[in-house]
Amino acid sequence: MTTTIAYGAQSATSPLAPLTIERRAPGELDVSIDILYCGVCHSDLHTARGEWGGTQFPSVPGHEIVGRVTATGALVSRFQVGDLVGVGCMVDSCQHCQPCADGLEQYCDNGFTGTYNGPEQGTGANTFGGYSAQIVVRENFVLKITHGTESLAA
Repeated sequence: MTTTIAYGAQSATSPLAPLTIERRAPGELDVSIDILYCGVCHSDLHTARGEWGGTQFPSVPGHEIVGRVTATGALVSRFQVGDLVGVGCMVDSCQHCQPCADGLEQYCDNGFTGTYNGPEQGTGANTFGGYSAQIVVRENFVLKITHGTESLAA
């Protein structure tokens, strides 16, 4: 486990505020990322306010992530330390059912893992999103960004 700083809500009525969270250690198929930017989406607010139901608190939203790879698991083949990458609204799935085998992880028979407020595969722990300094994501859910960095903050 790694401790990192984040912005999250402690309850549906509390404002987003700094807090410390724990990230799991990268597994053999995981990519560890230092977050440079995270977009703000209204779904983040809906979740933090508990408006869709099922929010686990504390809640650290953010699913439009750009960052740099800081570590990779032993079996990761598509990324290396220093790569500029992006992460969307999913960070894992079972990888064993037919939809996952077909590359349709969003339809995972066992439920995909959301970037935030989703149960982690294996442990069931709550996931925390991109309003933080660091994140660990399964390789299949990371995208390499190959253009320059001049427009990333836009």
